[in-house]
Amino acid sequence: MKLQLRGAPILRKKSKRVSKINDEVRQFCLDLGLFMRSEGGIGISAPQGGYSKRIIVVDKFGKDWVLINPEIVWDDGKSTEFKEGCLSIPGFYAEVCRPDKIKVKYRDTNGKPHIDEVDGIFSRVVQHEIDHLNGVLFTDYLTTVGTAVTI
Repeated sequence: MKLQLRGAPILRKKSKRVSKINDEVRQFCLDLGLFMRSEGGIGISAPQGGYSKRIIVVDKFGKDWVLINPEIVWDDGKSTEFKEGCLSIPGFYAEVCRPDKIKVKYRDTNGKPHIDEVDGIFSRVVQHEIDHLNGVLFTDYLTTVGTAVTI
C-alpha cells in the first residue's frame, strides 16, 4: 500500500461501494488499519491507500473501527470549529466546522449492518474520511487558506 498524496487522481473520485464482504475485503481492512497506524493517523480511507472502495478505518480507543459503505444519515445541526489535518496533505492544518454529533450507517467486516451515533473526535474523523470516499478533501471547505467554514 502506498499513501496517496494531494494531487493523486484517486483522491478526487467517488469510491465504489463494496458489494460483497469476503475474506479479501476483511484482509484489506486489516491492512488498511495497519497502514493507518504506520502513517501515524487516527483515520484513513481506502482511496488514501490507493483503492477506490467505500471503506474507512478509525482508531477508536486503540482498536480499528471498520466502516464499510458508510453514510451519514443524521446530524444534530450544531457545528464546532476544530483544527484538522490529513495524511494525504502532510504538514497542513486548518480550522473546519463540522457537525458535533452524527449517526452513521455502515456494515462491519462480517456484513452486519449498524447505525451508530458518534460525537466529538469520532464524529469529526468519520466525516473527514467519508468525504474522502466522495472525492472531497478538507481543504475544499476553506474559503481562504486557514479560514474555517461551516459545512
